[in-house]
Amino acid sequence: MGGGVGLSWHSPIRVATDNSMYAMPETAIGFFTDVGGSYFLPRLNNEDISVGLYLGMSGQRVKAQELVKFGIATHFVPQANMSAMYSDIKTQVKADSTNEQIAAIVDRHSMKDNTKTGIANIEEIRHIF
Repeated sequence: MGGGVGLSWHSPIRVATDNSMYAMPETAIGFFTDVGGSYFLPRLNNEDISVGLYLGMSGQRVKAQELVKFGIATHFVPQANMSAMYSDIKTQVKADSTNEQIAAIVDRHSMKDNTKTGIANIEEIRHIF
């Protein structure tokens, strides 16, 4: 939430898990986003709505697998797979490993089904945004 989102956005590999939640609570009370939110929120698009505009205007929270659907995370790794992923990263990532090689390790532990919309009233939101 908040600062963590802005800091992690610029990473080429962003992992969400069962307990992950995206939120910029300052937008819910009418404040501007911090730590680069105004940079990355407009870049979140989902089909025919601007997810970033919706999130920035509403302060809506997005959780778990939906973070990948909306482009906030690059991978969803179930909590049960995290220890194995950490172990693989620890043993296989070297100083000269590329982002693609690291992403391949994370991919092996990722769950690929990201079909949930994650946002209630999606049709109404599409109409408004």
